[in-house]
Amino acid sequence: MKKLILSSSILMLASVASSAATTTLKTHDAACNDNGYDAGMVSFNGGSYLSCELPTSIAVGANTIVLAKQNGSGTNIVWTLTDITTVGNGHVQNTSYASADKTELEIEAGAHIAGTNPPNGSALVITRGATIKAIGSAMEPIVFSSLDDNFTGNDEWGGLIVSGYGQSNQCPSSGSADTCVMEGVNSSFYYGGGLDLQTSVSSGTLQYVVIAEGGHVLATDSEINGLTLYAVNDDTTINNIHVHNNLDDGVEFFGGDADVSNLWLTCNNDDSVDWDEGYTGNLTNISITQGENAGHAFELANNPNSPYTQSPVAKGIINNVSLFFDGITVANVPFKLKQGTDASFTNVNVASAYDGSNCDETSTAIELHSGSAFNTIEYGCTAVNANAGSYMDLPASSTATGFTTASFWSEWTNSPSCD
Repeated sequence: MKKLILSSSILMLASVASSAATTTLKTHDAACNDNGYDAGMVSFNGGSYLSCELPTSIAVGANTIVLAKQNGSGTNIVWTLTDITTVGNGHVQNTSYASADKTELEIEAGAHIAGTNPPNGSALVITRGATIKAIGSAMEPIVFSSLDDNFTGNDEWGGLIVSGYGQSNQCPSSGSADTCVMEGVNSSFYYGGGLDLQTSVSSGTLQYVVIAEGGHVLATDSEINGLTLYAVNDDTTINNIHVHNNLDDGVEFFGGDADVSNLWLTCNNDDSVDWDEGYTGNLTNISITQGENAGHAFELANNPNSPYTQSPVAKGIINNVSLFFDGITVANVPFKLKQGTDASFTNVNVASAYDGSNCDETSTAIELHSGSAFNTIEYGCTAVNANAGSYMDLPASSTATGFTTASFWSEWTNSPSCD
């Protein structure tokens, strides 16, 4: 009996210790629940909202900041990003996991976060060690967009960036100084476990989240994507995500092994899925709609530097894909695998509406490892590399069911078009 009581006490203490206390940023306006600056009422999303501008730094230790959909008076809030907003301090070079700020940013179901477009873009950056808890629902998704009354543009703000202490084959091994720097936001924002590799640390939860109208290009190969995951581990929960009308990629993985399920990528201007730097996660249930002049549905790489065999070698596992094309006269090939990556595709349906002649892009044998495979793929395009010595061999077309479930986001399902 004594042992049972002692065990219960220990469990209670552990539970208390692991739960973050909710706090506020305190010095901000009361109308914004003390977490933002009152910028007045704005017309947004077909209604009237109080614009609450978020500060550029949110760091409150091992505590939780809540972005609610309303204030205490019942007024709807739109949380506004006027610049790059960082959560935590893990982006600072050589910050260890033990010393990183552990702020948790909680975003309430139905809440809206809107970015503006200053010269360097705007973005929400969850830095290493910090976490995001964004749990929406099918009826009340959490929506990231620009601060206007529609979802029709792109390059109107930046995007959502989550970073971790996971593995990237672009970064040195654990114990070395940080060298991996984020694209598109700041030349001194670091990610990955260069100094302190941590492969089982969660970056939080993203569920029923929409990211629309974003993307920002600072320079060639320095862009903000819709959702960017830098060395994020599979302890992080990510499902039911819709990325729409992004200037650059829909979702891009820089290393890590984050798993994503139920993913809708619509009308993004460049690639829908992009991975690099040794990504090894699982992507399950993906619906992609490519619009006019878009990039590739999948542009996948191991590492842009020689040798392409840099370890760990990228090999994402992709299951259940439906690939659609909307209003196109010009379309890039759906599959571009390069720079030493492996990939495994199962149950992929390429819509017959695709009017390009080729499914995959000609390249050389060194581009891809032999571990790549397509299992059950339905297509009407030409597998131009289906011959000995090619870097990717598509099997003969067969029947594939893909993933045809409609998105939870009513703005898309009510008008599924890239116009």
